[in-house]
Amino acid sequence: MIMAKRRFCLPGEEDLNKDQDMVLALPEDGQYLIVGGPGTGKSVMALLRAMKYHENNDYVFLVYNRVLEAFSQQLLNVKSNRYLTILRWFNYAYKKIAGSDNIPKVKVVQNSYSPPDYNAIIEEFKKLELSERSLHIIIDEGQDMPPLFYEALLCAGYENFFVVADQNQQITDNCSSRQQLTDLLGLEPEDVIELKINYRNTHPIALFARHFYTDKASPPPDLPARASLETPTLYYSINPVEIYQMILREADGDNRKLIGVVVANNRIRDEYVQGLRNCNINLDNERPTVSTYSSSPSYHGVDIDFSQGGIIVLNDKSIKGLEFDSVYIVLDDFKIYNDDLIGMKKRLYVMSSRAIQKLTLVTTLENPPVLSLLPEDETVMKRVDRSAKKQSAVLKENVKSEDIPF
Repeated sequence: MIMAKRRFCLPGEEDLNKDQDMVLALPEDGQYLIVGGPGTGKSVMALLRAMKYHENNDYVFLVYNRVLEAFSQQLLNVKSNRYLTILRWFNYAYKKIAGSDNIPKVKVVQNSYSPPDYNAIIEEFKKLELSERSLHIIIDEGQDMPPLFYEALLCAGYENFFVVADQNQQITDNCSSRQQLTDLLGLEPEDVIELKINYRNTHPIALFARHFYTDKASPPPDLPARASLETPTLYYSINPVEIYQMILREADGDNRKLIGVVVANNRIRDEYVQGLRNCNINLDNERPTVSTYSSSPSYHGVDIDFSQGGIIVLNDKSIKGLEFDSVYIVLDDFKIYNDDLIGMKKRLYVMSSRAIQKLTLVTTLENPPVLSLLPEDETVMKRVDRSAKKQSAVLKENVKSEDIPF
Protein backbone atom coordinates (compact mmCIF):
# COMPACT_ATOMS: atom_id res chain seq x y z
CA MET A 1 0.00 0.00 0.00
CA ILE A 2 1.23 3.53 -0.84
CA MET A 3 0.53 6.01 1.94
CA ALA A 4 -0.14 9.71 1.43
CA LYS A 5 2.72 12.11 0.76
CA ARG A 6 4.00 14.18 3.68
CA ARG A 7 6.01 17.41 3.70
CA PHE A 8 9.58 16.20 3.28
CA CYS A 9 12.05 18.75 1.97
CA LEU A 10 14.87 21.05 3.02
CA PRO A 11 14.03 24.66 3.92
CA GLY A 12 14.96 27.37 1.46
CA GLU A 13 17.71 29.86 2.19
CA GLU A 14 15.02 32.49 2.84
CA ASP A 15 13.79 30.35 5.77
CA LEU A 16 17.11 30.36 7.64
CA ASN A 17 17.73 32.37 10.78
CA LYS A 18 20.72 34.63 11.44
CA ASP A 19 22.92 31.91 12.97
CA GLN A 20 22.10 29.48 10.16
CA ASP A 21 22.93 32.19 7.60
CA MET A 22 26.34 32.50 9.28
CA VAL A 23 26.87 28.75 8.89
CA LEU A 24 25.86 28.80 5.24
CA ALA A 25 28.26 31.70 4.57
CA LEU A 26 31.33 29.90 5.98
CA PRO A 27 34.22 29.55 3.49
CA GLU A 28 34.29 26.29 1.55
CA ASP A 29 37.77 25.39 2.80
CA GLY A 30 38.65 25.11 6.47
CA GLN A 31 37.60 23.38 9.66
CA TYR A 32 34.31 24.18 11.40
CA LEU A 33 32.15 22.85 14.22
CA ILE A 34 28.39 23.47 14.42
CA VAL A 35 26.78 22.67 17.78
CA GLY A 36 23.16 22.75 18.88
CA GLY A 37 20.35 20.72 20.36
CA PRO A 38 17.70 18.62 18.59
CA GLY A 39 15.63 20.42 15.98
CA THR A 40 18.01 23.38 15.58
CA GLY A 41 18.87 22.46 11.98
CA LYS A 42 22.36 21.00 12.37
CA SER A 43 21.71 18.23 9.85
CA VAL A 44 19.94 20.67 7.54
CA MET A 45 22.99 22.91 7.53
CA ALA A 46 25.25 19.94 6.84
CA LEU A 47 23.09 18.94 3.86
CA LEU A 48 22.98 22.50 2.53
CA ARG A 49 26.76 22.56 2.90
CA ALA A 50 27.03 19.35 0.85
CA MET A 51 24.91 20.85 -1.92
CA LYS A 52 27.61 23.53 -2.40
CA TYR A 53 30.03 20.89 -3.64
CA HIS A 54 27.76 19.09 -6.14
CA GLU A 55 29.51 20.72 -9.06
CA ASN A 56 33.09 19.64 -8.30
CA ASN A 57 32.23 16.41 -6.44
CA ASP A 58 35.12 17.04 -4.03
CA TYR A 59 33.23 16.08 -0.86
CA VAL A 60 31.71 13.28 1.21
CA PHE A 61 28.70 13.52 3.51
CA LEU A 62 29.11 11.08 6.41
CA VAL A 63 26.51 9.89 8.90
CA TYR A 64 26.51 7.48 11.82
CA ASN A 65 24.19 4.73 10.53
CA ARG A 66 22.56 3.41 7.36
CA VAL A 67 19.07 4.64 8.23
CA LEU A 68 20.28 8.25 8.43
CA GLU A 69 22.21 7.67 5.19
CA ALA A 70 18.97 6.68 3.44
CA PHE A 71 17.07 9.55 5.09
CA SER A 72 19.66 12.10 3.91
CA GLN A 73 19.71 10.85 0.32
CA GLN A 74 15.91 10.85 0.15
CA LEU A 75 15.75 14.37 1.57
CA LEU A 76 18.10 15.61 -1.16
CA ASN A 77 16.60 13.28 -3.78
CA VAL A 78 20.04 11.93 -4.69
CA LYS A 79 21.53 8.47 -4.98
CA SER A 80 25.26 8.91 -4.62
CA ASN A 81 28.29 7.24 -3.08
CA ARG A 82 29.14 10.69 -1.71
CA TYR A 83 26.54 10.06 1.02
CA LEU A 84 27.41 7.10 3.22
CA THR A 85 28.12 5.91 6.74
CA ILE A 86 31.25 7.10 8.48
CA LEU A 87 32.84 3.68 8.92
CA ARG A 88 32.02 2.49 5.42
CA TRP A 89 33.82 5.52 3.99
CA PHE A 90 36.70 5.26 6.48
CA ASN A 91 37.33 1.62 5.52
CA TYR A 92 37.34 2.61 1.84
CA ALA A 93 39.67 5.56 2.47
CA TYR A 94 42.07 3.41 4.46
CA LYS A 95 42.31 0.82 1.69
CA LYS A 96 43.02 3.52 -0.91
CA ILE A 97 45.61 5.29 1.23
CA ALA A 98 47.38 2.28 2.72
CA GLY A 99 46.97 0.04 -0.32
CA SER A 100 45.65 -2.80 1.84
CA ASP A 101 42.29 -4.49 2.34
CA ASN A 102 43.20 -5.49 5.90
CA ILE A 103 42.34 -2.52 8.06
CA PRO A 104 43.68 -2.98 11.62
CA LYS A 105 40.92 -3.92 14.07
CA VAL A 106 40.73 -3.90 17.85
CA LYS A 107 40.61 -7.44 19.19
CA VAL A 108 37.36 -8.00 21.08
CA VAL A 109 35.25 -10.90 22.28
CA GLN A 110 34.44 -13.41 19.57
CA ASN A 111 31.32 -12.62 17.50
CA SER A 112 31.34 -8.98 18.67
CA TYR A 113 31.83 -5.99 16.41
CA SER A 114 35.51 -5.10 16.02
CA PRO A 115 36.13 -1.34 15.60
CA PRO A 116 39.12 0.00 13.69
CA ASP A 117 42.36 0.14 15.64
CA TYR A 118 42.90 3.86 15.21
CA ASN A 119 46.22 3.87 17.08
CA ALA A 120 47.67 1.36 14.64
CA ILE A 121 46.20 3.23 11.68
CA ILE A 122 47.66 6.54 12.88
CA GLU A 123 51.12 4.99 13.16
CA GLU A 124 50.73 3.54 9.68
CA PHE A 125 49.69 6.89 8.20
CA LYS A 126 52.56 8.70 9.93
CA LYS A 127 55.09 6.35 8.30
CA LEU A 128 53.61 7.08 4.86
CA GLU A 129 54.22 10.84 5.26
CA LEU A 130 51.05 11.66 3.35
CA SER A 131 50.47 14.97 1.56
CA GLU A 132 47.45 17.23 2.09
CA ARG A 133 44.09 16.19 0.65
CA SER A 134 41.51 18.67 -0.64
CA LEU A 135 38.44 16.50 0.00
CA HIS A 136 35.74 18.29 2.04
CA ILE A 137 34.52 15.99 4.82
CA ILE A 138 31.05 16.78 6.20
CA ILE A 139 30.15 14.75 9.29
CA ASP A 140 26.68 14.59 10.83
CA GLU A 141 26.41 13.46 14.48
CA GLY A 142 30.18 13.94 14.79
CA GLN A 143 30.10 13.53 18.57
CA ASP A 144 29.61 9.77 18.20
CA MET A 145 33.08 9.15 16.76
CA PRO A 146 36.15 8.89 19.05
CA PRO A 147 38.93 11.50 19.08
CA LEU A 148 41.35 8.99 17.53
CA PHE A 149 39.11 8.81 14.45
CA TYR A 150 39.72 12.50 13.83
CA GLU A 151 43.43 12.14 14.58
CA ALA A 152 43.64 9.42 11.94
CA LEU A 153 41.99 11.69 9.36
CA LEU A 154 44.39 14.52 10.15
CA CYS A 155 47.35 12.14 9.82
CA ALA A 156 45.97 11.06 6.44
CA GLY A 157 46.29 14.67 5.24
CA TYR A 158 42.63 15.71 5.33
CA GLU A 159 42.23 19.35 6.28
CA ASN A 160 38.68 20.41 5.32
CA PHE A 161 36.15 19.44 8.02
CA PHE A 162 32.58 20.53 8.66
CA VAL A 163 31.30 18.72 11.76
CA VAL A 164 27.88 19.07 13.37
CA ALA A 165 27.52 17.70 16.89
CA ASP A 166 25.63 17.74 20.18
CA GLN A 167 27.30 16.38 23.29
CA ASN A 168 23.88 15.65 24.80
CA GLN A 169 23.13 13.19 22.02
CA GLN A 170 26.16 10.94 22.45
CA ILE A 171 25.07 7.31 22.19
CA THR A 172 28.41 5.52 21.88
CA ASP A 173 30.83 4.55 24.63
CA ASN A 174 33.81 6.02 22.81
CA CYS A 175 32.80 9.48 21.63
CA SER A 176 34.15 13.02 21.31
CA SER A 177 33.28 16.02 23.45
CA ARG A 178 32.89 19.53 22.10
CA GLN A 179 36.20 20.51 23.69
CA GLN A 180 38.00 17.53 22.17
CA LEU A 181 36.67 18.36 18.70
CA THR A 182 37.66 22.00 19.13
CA ASP A 183 41.17 21.08 20.22
CA LEU A 184 41.72 18.35 17.62
CA LEU A 185 40.62 20.52 14.72
CA GLY A 186 42.49 23.55 16.06
CA LEU A 187 39.38 25.71 15.95
CA GLU A 188 39.21 29.40 16.78
CA PRO A 189 36.06 30.79 18.49
CA GLU A 190 34.74 32.08 15.14
CA ASP A 191 34.99 28.55 13.72
CA VAL A 192 32.42 27.22 16.23
CA ILE A 193 28.80 28.30 15.72
CA GLU A 194 25.94 27.52 18.12
CA LEU A 195 22.39 26.98 16.86
CA LYS A 196 19.80 27.70 19.54
CA ILE A 197 16.30 27.76 18.00
CA ASN A 198 14.29 24.53 18.04
CA TYR A 199 12.17 24.29 14.88
CA ARG A 200 11.07 20.66 15.31
CA ASN A 201 9.22 20.06 18.55
CA THR A 202 6.15 21.54 20.15
CA HIS A 203 6.71 23.29 23.48
CA PRO A 204 5.47 20.29 25.58
CA ILE A 205 7.74 17.83 23.72
CA ALA A 206 10.78 20.11 24.00
CA LEU A 207 10.06 20.63 27.70
CA PHE A 208 9.89 16.85 28.21
CA ALA A 209 13.15 16.28 26.30
CA ARG A 210 14.89 19.01 28.31
CA HIS A 211 14.27 16.91 31.45
CA PHE A 212 17.06 14.61 30.18
CA TYR A 213 19.52 17.39 29.33
CA THR A 214 22.86 16.52 30.94
CA ASP A 215 25.78 18.39 29.42
CA LYS A 216 26.26 22.16 29.60
CA ALA A 217 29.00 22.05 26.95
CA SER A 218 26.22 21.89 24.35
CA PRO A 219 23.54 24.39 25.38
CA PRO A 220 19.93 23.19 25.14
CA PRO A 221 17.92 24.89 22.41
CA ASP A 222 15.45 27.57 23.42
CA LEU A 223 12.02 26.18 24.19
CA PRO A 224 9.86 26.67 21.09
CA ALA A 225 6.77 28.85 21.28
CA ARG A 226 4.73 26.34 19.25
CA ALA A 227 1.98 25.36 21.69
CA SER A 228 0.11 22.08 21.79
CA LEU A 229 -2.53 20.41 23.96
CA GLU A 230 -0.67 17.10 23.45
CA THR A 231 1.29 16.66 26.67
CA PRO A 232 3.66 13.65 26.47
CA THR A 233 1.92 10.70 28.11
CA LEU A 234 3.12 7.45 29.70
CA TYR A 235 0.79 4.45 29.51
CA TYR A 236 2.01 1.72 31.85
CA SER A 237 0.79 -1.80 32.66
CA ILE A 238 -0.73 -1.82 29.18
CA ASN A 239 -1.44 -4.89 27.06
CA PRO A 240 0.72 -5.12 23.89
CA VAL A 241 -2.37 -5.58 21.70
CA GLU A 242 -3.79 -2.34 23.07
CA ILE A 243 -0.51 -0.59 22.13
CA TYR A 244 -0.70 -1.95 18.56
CA GLN A 245 -4.30 -0.77 18.28
CA MET A 246 -3.42 2.69 19.66
CA ILE A 247 -0.67 3.14 17.06
CA LEU A 248 -2.73 1.77 14.17
CA ARG A 249 -5.71 4.00 15.01
CA GLU A 250 -3.49 7.06 15.05
CA ALA A 251 -2.05 6.14 11.65
CA ASP A 252 -5.58 5.50 10.37
CA GLY A 253 -6.69 8.96 11.50
CA ASP A 254 -4.19 10.70 9.19
CA ASN A 255 -2.37 8.64 6.57
CA ARG A 256 0.06 11.50 5.89
CA LYS A 257 1.51 11.07 9.37
CA LEU A 258 4.84 9.26 9.80
CA ILE A 259 4.89 7.44 13.15
CA GLY A 260 8.13 6.26 14.72
CA VAL A 261 8.07 3.35 17.17
CA VAL A 262 11.33 3.23 19.12
CA VAL A 263 12.38 0.04 20.91
CA ALA A 264 15.33 -1.24 22.94
CA ASN A 265 16.45 -4.27 20.94
CA ASN A 266 15.77 -6.60 18.02
CA ARG A 267 13.50 -8.89 20.03
CA ILE A 268 11.10 -6.08 20.85
CA ARG A 269 11.46 -4.69 17.32
CA ASP A 270 10.41 -8.01 15.76
CA GLU A 271 7.48 -8.32 18.18
CA TYR A 272 6.18 -4.87 17.26
CA VAL A 273 6.65 -5.28 13.53
CA GLN A 274 4.67 -8.52 13.56
CA GLY A 275 2.14 -7.23 16.07
CA LEU A 276 1.41 -4.08 14.05
CA ARG A 277 1.20 -5.99 10.78
CA ASN A 278 -1.05 -8.74 12.11
CA CYS A 279 -3.15 -6.98 14.76
CA ASN A 280 -6.87 -7.70 14.36
CA ILE A 281 -8.51 -4.28 14.17
CA ASN A 282 -11.19 -2.53 12.15
CA LEU A 283 -9.84 0.59 10.43
CA ASP A 284 -11.60 3.21 8.32
CA ASN A 285 -8.84 3.20 5.70
CA GLU A 286 -6.36 0.76 4.25
CA ARG A 287 -3.88 -0.69 6.72
CA PRO A 288 -0.77 1.52 7.06
CA THR A 289 2.61 0.27 5.92
CA VAL A 290 4.90 -0.97 8.70
CA SER A 291 8.61 -0.61 7.86
CA THR A 292 11.76 -1.46 9.77
CA TYR A 293 15.50 -1.91 9.45
CA SER A 294 18.08 -4.09 11.13
CA SER A 295 21.82 -4.47 10.63
CA SER A 296 21.42 -8.27 10.60
CA PRO A 297 22.41 -10.08 7.36
CA SER A 298 18.74 -10.80 6.53
CA TYR A 299 18.25 -7.08 5.76
CA HIS A 300 19.85 -6.01 2.49
CA GLY A 301 19.33 -2.27 2.73
CA VAL A 302 17.06 0.38 4.15
CA ASP A 303 13.66 -0.16 2.59
CA ILE A 304 11.96 2.84 4.19
CA ASP A 305 10.26 5.74 2.41
CA PHE A 306 10.44 8.81 4.66
CA SER A 307 8.39 10.93 2.24
CA GLN A 308 5.23 8.88 2.88
CA GLY A 309 3.03 8.37 5.89
CA GLY A 310 3.10 5.06 7.76
CA ILE A 311 4.76 3.36 10.73
CA ILE A 312 8.49 2.76 11.18
CA VAL A 313 9.81 0.50 13.96
CA LEU A 314 13.47 1.05 14.85
CA ASN A 315 15.95 0.36 17.64
CA ASP A 316 16.89 3.55 19.47
CA LYS A 317 20.42 3.63 18.01
CA SER A 318 18.96 3.71 14.48
CA ILE A 319 16.96 6.92 14.97
CA LYS A 320 19.85 9.39 15.20
CA GLY A 321 19.10 12.50 13.12
CA LEU A 322 15.58 11.36 12.16
CA GLU A 323 12.24 13.00 12.91
CA PHE A 324 8.66 11.73 12.95
CA ASP A 325 5.27 13.41 13.20
CA SER A 326 4.51 11.16 16.18
CA VAL A 327 6.79 8.98 18.31
CA TYR A 328 6.01 5.99 20.55
CA ILE A 329 8.82 4.96 22.91
CA VAL A 330 8.42 1.38 24.10
CA LEU A 331 10.16 1.35 27.49
CA ASP A 332 10.22 -2.44 27.87
CA ASP A 333 13.81 -3.79 27.99
CA PHE A 334 15.47 -0.37 28.34
CA LYS A 335 17.87 -0.79 31.26
CA ILE A 336 20.37 1.31 33.17
CA TYR A 337 23.69 -0.51 32.84
CA ASN A 338 26.47 -0.08 35.41
CA ASP A 339 24.55 2.75 37.08
CA ASP A 340 25.13 4.89 34.00
CA LEU A 341 22.23 7.28 34.56
CA ILE A 342 23.70 9.93 32.26
CA GLY A 343 24.07 7.45 29.40
CA MET A 344 20.42 6.41 29.70
CA LYS A 345 19.29 10.03 29.97
CA LYS A 346 21.09 10.83 26.73
CA ARG A 347 19.30 7.95 25.01
CA LEU A 348 15.94 9.23 26.27
CA TYR A 349 16.91 12.74 25.16
CA VAL A 350 17.54 11.50 21.62
CA MET A 351 14.41 9.33 21.48
CA SER A 352 11.96 11.91 22.79
CA SER A 353 13.31 14.77 20.68
CA ARG A 354 12.52 12.92 17.43
CA ALA A 355 8.80 13.79 17.81
CA ILE A 356 7.37 16.77 15.95
CA GLN A 357 3.73 16.83 17.11
CA LYS A 358 3.08 14.03 19.60
CA LEU A 359 5.06 11.90 22.04
CA THR A 360 3.77 8.77 23.77
CA LEU A 361 5.60 6.37 26.08
CA VAL A 362 4.27 2.85 26.62
CA THR A 363 5.27 -0.15 28.71
CA THR A 364 3.68 -3.46 29.61
CA LEU A 365 5.38 -3.21 32.99
CA GLU A 366 4.18 -1.49 36.15
CA ASN A 367 7.70 -0.33 37.07
CA PRO A 368 10.06 -0.33 34.07
CA PRO A 369 13.76 0.03 35.01
CA VAL A 370 13.95 3.59 33.62
CA LEU A 371 10.83 4.81 35.43
CA SER A 372 12.86 6.75 38.02
CA LEU A 373 14.40 8.87 35.25
CA LEU A 374 11.06 10.11 33.89
CA PRO A 375 9.48 13.44 34.90
CA GLU A 376 7.20 13.31 37.94
CA ASP A 377 5.57 16.65 37.14
CA GLU A 378 2.20 15.83 35.50
CA THR A 379 2.34 19.07 33.53
CA VAL A 380 5.45 17.68 31.81
CA MET A 381 4.33 14.05 31.45
CA LYS A 382 0.92 12.56 32.15
CA ARG A 383 0.75 9.04 33.60
CA VAL A 384 -2.05 6.62 32.77
CA ASP A 385 -2.38 3.23 34.49
CA ARG A 386 -3.88 0.78 31.98
CA SER A 387 -3.76 -2.34 34.16
CA ALA A 388 -6.88 -4.52 33.97
CA LYS A 389 -7.45 -4.12 37.72
CA LYS A 390 -7.26 -0.32 37.50
CA GLN A 391 -9.50 -0.13 34.44
CA SER A 392 -12.06 -2.36 36.14
CA ALA A 393 -12.13 -0.06 39.19
CA VAL A 394 -12.62 2.99 36.97
CA LEU A 395 -15.48 1.28 35.14
CA LYS A 396 -17.23 0.41 38.43
CA GLU A 397 -16.84 3.98 39.68
CA ASN A 398 -18.38 5.32 36.50
CA VAL A 399 -21.38 3.01 36.90
CA LYS A 400 -21.90 4.12 40.53
CA SER A 401 -21.82 7.81 39.67
CA GLU A 402 -24.44 7.63 36.89
CA ASP A 403 -28.00 8.70 37.49
CA ILE A 404 -30.18 5.55 37.47
CA PRO A 405 -33.34 6.13 35.43
CA PHE A 406 -36.68 5.50 37.14
